[in-house]
Amino acid sequence: MPAQRMYTLTFGVEYVPKSLSVPGGGSHTINTPIYGALVETPDGLILLDTGISRRALDNPDFLTACYGADRYPTAPAGEPLEVALAELGFGVADISLAAVSHLHLDHTGGIPLLAAAGVPVAIQRDELEYGRQRAASGTEAEVAFHRHDYLEVDDIQWILLDGATELAPGVEAIPTPGHTPGHQSYGVHLPATGDWIFAADAADLAENLHEHRRCGSCAEDTDTPLAQESVEHLIALADARDARLIPGHDPIVWKAIWHPDGGHR
Repeated sequence: MPAQRMYTLTFGVEYVPKSLSVPGGGSHTINTPIYGALVETPDGLILLDTGISRRALDNPDFLTACYGADRYPTAPAGEPLEVALAELGFGVADISLAAVSHLHLDHTGGIPLLAAAGVPVAIQRDELEYGRQRAASGTEAEVAFHRHDYLEVDDIQWILLDGATELAPGVEAIPTPGHTPGHQSYGVHLPATGDWIFAADAADLAENLHEHRRCGSCAEDTDTPLAQESVEHLIALADARDARLIPGHDPIVWKAIWHPDGGHR
């Protein structure tokens, strides 16, 4: 059964060296959107990734550690998730289920809001275990994990996934480890436009997909072979399904797929 419609969400903009996205990409700064998707399904609204939090955006010491002093991300005033949803006429409480591709700060910022609204959050078990291990050793900031989003929050209703999982009719989680140990991408099947695959950070840019090149950074150096395997898996899956394969932070692609009035069908 397909989903019913899909909206694209923009939470902010990051300024990062291209080498973060593509191996050997160089140190020059590129502007990359922080984005997610909202999918209407027979089971309710499904949020795919939650953006960056205002708490992180207002913490210059943490941002410097993650991005460098001259590369702070930007976002609208207020909580980016709330702002993005409000533009569509929705609120956090309207969401039935959320998912996070991985625990980097630009994907986890809405988790505290979701927890407060009683919205369950789906994540690969390996990713949450890795985040907890990093936090226990005091090294989560070294891999740009913001513990205030996923640890120091009351009443998060985690749904722990162990591999490929249907999240709702027409929406699936696709394991793509490498960028982080439990990274996941997303598949969305719509009645009119067919299959979409959102790579998240398994492939930041269209260049990663055109040239079969893994993501530029891996939380663990030993995971680089997995990162390459994940890119190849997504490309093969998109070919098999004749799907639109969307990189996770490409500004040109993101503008090109922005939803029309009423969402993608």
